[in-house]
Amino acid sequence: MEKRLNIGNKEIILKFNDGANCWQSNLNIGGVNIELEIDFFFHKESEVDWDHFIGFFKHIDQNDRLKKIITDSKQLALEVGKAFYRECYEEVSDYKMEFSNSIIYKGKTDGNYIKDGYSYSLVFNYWTKRDNGIFGDEYGIYLVEVENHFIVGARRHQC
Repeated sequence: MEKRLNIGNKEIILKFNDGANCWQSNLNIGGVNIELEIDFFFHKESEVDWDHFIGFFKHIDQNDRLKKIITDSKQLALEVGKAFYRECYEEVSDYKMEFSNSIIYKGKTDGNYIKDGYSYSLVFNYWTKRDNGIFGDEYGIYLVEVENHFIVGARRHQC
């Protein structure tokens, strides 16, 4: 199944992955190549409100908003990684937090303050490259939760 959306001068093609129960697309937002997912494990509704999604895309694709949120989120995600590995931090002290070029769109916000806003997560990976290979948190991704342009939290999600 495929969904085509025309937003301004861009055409977004989302494909539904039955096995993962999510919509997926590779696209460019503000000069950043992104894998965007609407994953029903995270999505707040049983169906996608496509008009709301179009509003989300317009919101995130202006004034270098995405680049700024990525930059502002990186240190927060790094602190979550350090906290997770606090008992063995020496083993991961050379790890870095890197944006995985992935966004999980979750739909509308829940709160009264940002009613009908846009809820999404930026996905980060915690890893390093050493002489004997690449090492990282193989079982977790780091999510920075965003409501519109407000960073509202960060967590590690066990994969």
